[in-house]
Amino acid sequence: MNSEISIRQPKISLSAYFKLTKPSIIYLLALTAATSMFLADGFSLHLDRVLFGLLGIALIAASSAVINQILDAEIDGKMERTKRRPMVQGQISVRNASYFASALLVLGTLILFIFNNMLTLVLTLATWVFYAFFYTKILKFSGVQNIVIGGIAGAMPPLLGWTAITNSIDGLPLLLVLIIFIWTPPHFWALAINRKEDYTAANIPMMPVVKGVLYTKIQILLYSLLLLCVSLFPFAVGFFGGLYFLGALALNIGFVGLAAISLLDKENKLSLPLFLYSIVYLTMLFILMALDKLIPIIL
Repeated sequence: MNSEISIRQPKISLSAYFKLTKPSIIYLLALTAATSMFLADGFSLHLDRVLFGLLGIALIAASSAVINQILDAEIDGKMERTKRRPMVQGQISVRNASYFASALLVLGTLILFIFNNMLTLVLTLATWVFYAFFYTKILKFSGVQNIVIGGIAGAMPPLLGWTAITNSIDGLPLLLVLIIFIWTPPHFWALAINRKEDYTAANIPMMPVVKGVLYTKIQILLYSLLLLCVSLFPFAVGFFGGLYFLGALALNIGFVGLAAISLLDKENKLSLPLFLYSIVYLTMLFILMALDKLIPIIL
């Protein structure tokens, strides 16, 4: 009598691997890097650098996101916001996720090395190390300023995009880095207020957990005022014109206004809208930069 033995193979879920790369973060990274590329001299003459630069930067950033989820799997399981991530759900093994992260890193490195330049490669790899390991394992648990210092990694894409085209570090991309660096704390602190219980359960010293919600809201307002000033620097020094100035001013009035109103919101119902608005804010701000350069060309 022949017995049939059925061996079940785990299904490979492409969507789970895609989620490992944190696509919502990669979207903002690609947008800010691409905008910086467009603003750089020689953009239209070096479309190959644009394509391969964006691809290499995105792949290495995706690799750091995968490593972040590998190392954070335990604490992700304690948080409502992250408990459905692929690593927590057991959809992907640590070994396979590690292979995936390595493949993304190697491919991104080869693309930048072969088709781009060493400056972009070195800066991108440094950002990878900073976020994947230093922020994930050390900075995140170091205290209430964790996201302030950690924001350096998320602020780098405009500089990476610029160097991919010009192979140089200049004033405008550094200003764009500064904008994202100042934007990052109020962006994440708004989320931290909304998910305070999550961070408490995971024992992560985010500001609302350690200093309280009211203190955090005051910091958000102060940073939004600082962001208003910093985001107008590129106009003040002549990089952008009136279209950017008016659009940036309107976006910042919305940010500051929402941050101010949230101080009176005792039930913290505005924390999530503020977080979502911050994403719209950064998206529209960088689109305005591109439009400010594009419209004079069209006219």
